Amino acid sequence: MSRGVAFAILVVGALALAGGYVGWKVVSDESSATTGEPGAAGNLAGGQRIVFQNVARDAGYAQVASVAVSDPSQRRRLTGVVCERIHYSAGHGICLMPRNNVLGQAYDAFLLDARLRRRHRIALPGINSRARVSPDGRFAAATGFVSGDSYADQAFSTRTFILDLVRGRKVANLEEFAVFREGERIRSIDFNFWGVTFASNGRFYATLQTRGETYLVRGNVAARRVEVLREGVECPSLSPDGTRIAFKKSVGEGRWRLSVLDLKTLNDHPLAETNSVDDQAEWLSNDEVLYGRDASVWSVRADGTGTPRQLIADALSPAVPRA
Repeated sequence: MSRGVAFAILVVGALALAGGYVGWKVVSDESSATTGEPGAAGNLAGGQRIVFQNVARDAGYAQVASVAVSDPSQRRRLTGVVCERIHYSAGHGICLMPRNNVLGQAYDAFLLDARLRRRHRIALPGINSRARVSPDGRFAAATGFVSGDSYADQAFSTRTFILDLVRGRKVANLEEFAVFREGERIRSIDFNFWGVTFASNGRFYATLQTRGETYLVRGNVAARRVEVLREGVECPSLSPDGTRIAFKKSVGEGRWRLSVLDLKTLNDHPLAETNSVDDQAEWLSNDEVLYGRDASVWSVRADGTGTPRQLIADALSPAVPRA
């Protein structure tokens, strides 16, 4: 499959999903999309919770919901907040939604407070794809797929932005960062970044694609630079203890195997999930990884043992808020 065909499929899929939103829940421009009613705060209270997008075909379709980590089978709590992608940590969140009046070429990043109220809206280009909040709630990252870059020919391109959740503004476009490999700066017109995962103090990991290859990079927001660590890593997710990366590893055209990489050795091992997973994983704990597959949230052990288990049915985009 050519990258051009892949992008076409991506666009069609995104538009079909947008159609689902229209069909199941009418979202107004300013009022019903992210109002953060007073009851919403309680929906994230009461111990550690898993936050996700509810995709049950009911009145709560597309709303942000949560369940307790201790009992994910319990009845989910709906918030009234509608998001296509959600991530939340330390009292700050990011909610990605397509722009209603632009077919697949623009979306909004809504920056949310501790009560899930919309504090800022930042317009971004493309089809929204990935979102992450730093553990301290200071930064967020948002990725969109775009088309039309002169170098891309029939290929897709990305735009990944770092956002300041406190001040409510763009901080940087990762394509503007200096890229280093083995101590030497490298340059290319076709740098594409996606799948940011944050450590602390503005440090992060992400995927870089250039000249048809994908790499794991480590970056620093303040320094405006990234360093290539190794090849073959997509959509990294940093473990709570900061020692490992869960990621999707290409095992063929359009297929990925969830794996975990040790940051000290840069060696990796596959997880017990053998189905293709096209998602950015989330760590439930240092021992367990969450991910979206077949319109459900699944979990699997991080050491490669055991078997996958369906944790939450009719759910996508899982996030586990930290302190």
